[in-house]
Amino acid sequence: MSQAAWPTVPALSPRAFHHPPLEPLRRLLARLESAGLRCALGGSGLLAALGLVERVNDWDVNVDAGIEAVVAACGGLEFERFDHGGCHADHKLSFEGERAELIAEFAFFVPGGIVVIPTRVTATWNGIPIGSPTAWAAAYALMGEAENDERRRNRAARLFEWLPSRPPEAEV
Repeated sequence: MSQAAWPTVPALSPRAFHHPPLEPLRRLLARLESAGLRCALGGSGLLAALGLVERVNDWDVNVDAGIEAVVAACGGLEFERFDHGGCHADHKLSFEGERAELIAEFAFFVPGGIVVIPTRVTATWNGIPIGSPTAWAAAYALMGEAENDERRRNRAARLFEWLPSRPPEAEV
């Protein structure tokens, strides 16, 4: 789906929820998009854009590319790299100044293999591509169970409750 065809999530009032500044996020996304890498906002940013949480501490962005391509796209920027560990089968770049985390090839270790969480853009919010609520519901459910984390289980439940009110995501 071309960006012009993506539905737009109404911009929420800045008072509707608290979040880090958008401009540093936009600059990171521009780098990724210039490198031809598909990316989409996920995590609490996605939940906030949908009106399901009131606070975003940092921006989580899925990137549909290997970690080396993400590192190359971010050349010259200061970040910390995290390779897979715990239940995570993916790799991440953390940008302290931008309060953002880029997740390369979002995936989880599960009994019997790896579950890949696809990077799919389903809408835009304030001009920012937002990811799949279906994919993030599954991701939060997996993290909640693997890490015995009630907050993540709660976020999965919020998304699973929200999903039936929307058209299904054919790609996910």
